[in-house]
Amino acid sequence: MKYSDKLNGYWEEGYHYYLEFRDEKLTVRGYDRGIRLETVVSYDADRLESGERTVISLENNVLSRTWDGEMMTEIKELAYENGELKFLYYYTIMGETLYTLTKKENGPFDHIIIRDDEYIGRLQGRWEEWTRNGKGRNPMIISGNTVSWVGGGGEFHVVSYKYAPEKVYIVPFDLTRGDFGAFTNIEVLPDMLTTTMMVCDMSMPLSVFAREDMLDKIEVPGVALRPARNTMICEPAMPLMKTDEGSMKGFLEMMDMKKVNEARENAEYCSSCGIRLPAEKPKFCPECGTKL
Repeated sequence: MKYSDKLNGYWEEGYHYYLEFRDEKLTVRGYDRGIRLETVVSYDADRLESGERTVISLENNVLSRTWDGEMMTEIKELAYENGELKFLYYYTIMGETLYTLTKKENGPFDHIIIRDDEYIGRLQGRWEEWTRNGKGRNPMIISGNTVSWVGGGGEFHVVSYKYAPEKVYIVPFDLTRGDFGAFTNIEVLPDMLTTTMMVCDMSMPLSVFAREDMLDKIEVPGVALRPARNTMICEPAMPLMKTDEGSMKGFLEMMDMKKVNEARENAEYCSSCGIRLPAEKPKFCPECGTKL
C-alpha cells in the first residue's frame, strides 16, 4: 500500500492530543505524551497528495474502555483536510468534540526538561504519609531512581515542563505514562510531595508526604483538606466520602447510586469546604469554621 510523507510525522493539537504517523502505524498520545492508542491505518494516498479531503481508516479506534470493557472514548473520524488533521473525538458521556491538529517538526518529548541531577539527591529516603489524624500507614520510599509505596511505584525521572518550568514532578522513567499505579502525578514541593489520583469518576483530595520531622510543621495545601468529589456530578461541593479511615466504606456507598441520589436530595453541605453538615445545621462549619 502507498503512504504519503504529507501525513508521516508528528501532529499536535496543542493540549489534548499528539499523533505520530509512520506509514501504516499510528500512535496517539495524550497531553502528557502517554500512549492512548497504537493502531494500523489505511487511506487513499493519491487523494491525500492531491490535496483533497481524505478520511483515514483506523483498524482500532477505541481510546479507552470502562472497567467492564465497554467503549468509553473513541476516535469517531480522522481526516486530512487543507494541510490539517481533523480529529473527531467521542466521549460516551459528553458527546463529540472536534480537534484540529497541525504538523510539527519536533518529537513527543521535546516539552520535557529532565532535572534528575538537581533533585534526585534531596529526594532520597523515607517520606511519611500525612493525614488529618497524624502520620499515616503508607510511607513513600525513594531509592536512587526508584519510588515505591503500598500500591505502586517504579523507576522515575524528575522533570519540569517547558510551559511551567517552575513546577517539578516525578514521572515514570519511560515518559510514556502519566501515572504510578493509582497516582496521577507526584509533585515535588519544598517540604513535601503531593499526589493526585482518580478512582473511577471520583476526584480524590491530594495525598501528602513529608519527612517525619516536618509532619507537624508543613503548610498542607487546602485541596488536601477537602472531601472527595464525584466528577460526574456538576456541583462544586458534592462530597461522597471522607478522606480518613472511613474512605473505603464511603467509596462503596458511592457505588450505590440510589444512596448517592438520596444524599443529594436530603443533605446540606458547607459552601466553602464541601463537608456534609450534621442534620441539626450548626452556625459554623465543624470542618473549616466558615459561618453558615
